[in-house]
Amino acid sequence: MQIQFDNRQRKYPVNEARQLVLQVFAQIMTTEPFGKISQRQGFEPAIQVAFIGSAAMRRTNAATRSIDRVTDVLSFPMLDLVDGRLEVPLTAADFDRTTPQPTVFLGDLLICLERAQQQADEYGHSFEREVGFLAAHGLLHLLGYDHDTPLREQMMQKRQRRALSALGLTRPSK
Repeated sequence: MQIQFDNRQRKYPVNEARQLVLQVFAQIMTTEPFGKISQRQGFEPAIQVAFIGSAAMRRTNAATRSIDRVTDVLSFPMLDLVDGRLEVPLTAADFDRTTPQPTVFLGDLLICLERAQQQADEYGHSFEREVGFLAAHGLLHLLGYDHDTPLREQMMQKRQRRALSALGLTRPSK
């Protein structure tokens, strides 16, 4: 998997966040249909991840979703996936063949580390767990999962929990 990182904020160091994102993405892609398709067909999924500040996240959320508030993660998918499966087959235009191994761009993720820290404090778990959760949640959106119905929300939550548990990123027991 090819992941390009862009740090557009200065408040939080990003080395650990990058490592968490890499681990979470790798874990999810081992179990997801799109990850299996990419292995079978010999291409690498590619994603761009940007760590941004609260002001930039608020502006982006307002501009793209007409919601004028800071959010934790935004996903901008490039493919027609629903619940991890392609709605339409990949075409030659979906492949970047300028790299040694062909790639297919899944989309962009924006993660607000400041909001991640606030939520970690609110929920009583670690910053690492929250960043891992946001990475999992964002990637699953890129893979076509959503929480727009109770059934789809359960499906998405199950995948998030499975990936985070495999990496030891669980919430403390109450």
